[in-house]
Amino acid sequence: MNSSKPAFIATVVVALLAVAAAVFAFWNIAREEMEPGSGGNGSDSNWSYRPPQELEDEMFAAAERLIMENHLLIRLYITHGLPVIKEPYANTTDRPLGNPPEDGLFYVDSADFKTIADIEGLVNRTFIPEEAVRVKNNLLDSGEPYYSDHGRIFAEKRANSDGITLGINEHFALALYLNPDFSADYPIDWTDVSFELVPLSAFECQLRIRLSADGEPVVFERRMTNYNNEGWRLDRLVHGE
Repeated sequence: MNSSKPAFIATVVVALLAVAAAVFAFWNIAREEMEPGSGGNGSDSNWSYRPPQELEDEMFAAAERLIMENHLLIRLYITHGLPVIKEPYANTTDRPLGNPPEDGLFYVDSADFKTIADIEGLVNRTFIPEEAVRVKNNLLDSGEPYYSDHGRIFAEKRANSDGITLGINEHFALALYLNPDFSADYPIDWTDVSFELVPLSAFECQLRIRLSADGEPVVFERRMTNYNNEGWRLDRLVHGE
């Protein structure tokens, strides 16, 4: 695509729960790789759409935010979870977190996430509604687990003395506590992230998010939609194909 406008290049360093990631946003993205008929992965015909400057800036800011929030949710639901409040009779042998709670949920111990609304609000503003439901319930349409074998990770409990109502699945919590390298087996490396964005309309963009998996470069293609004009959302969790 020929354009007299120079490439938009933004470099931002962001902190993701103590993990730093450099995010590079490029306006001109090697369109020959994505345009229909070029042998690439393009399937849309509206490659000529160019938003006004204010909307362009909004799109790039939204893409950066959604990638950061997606990574935060990977940590919360898959690789790290949240610290928990130990139940009575904790020991260093068979009960590192104490007696398993009767309802199967440990209380979390977090200054940032104290209720199920805190967690689910983050999910809801990151993904379109259908995907948000899948993330929160860890279910594919087939009923199989979406991202792990631990089932639904977070749920509401009765408020404790500190007013915390957020609980975390005991199997997930114990797996993380007993294996501090639990996240080391996660194949996707989030320390070097880049994305390429093509606006398709004033309400939809195509994203190509470049990461590495098992040490090899990988590109995740996603859609970013201004859902009902209520804010930008991703169509799917950036986790696996």
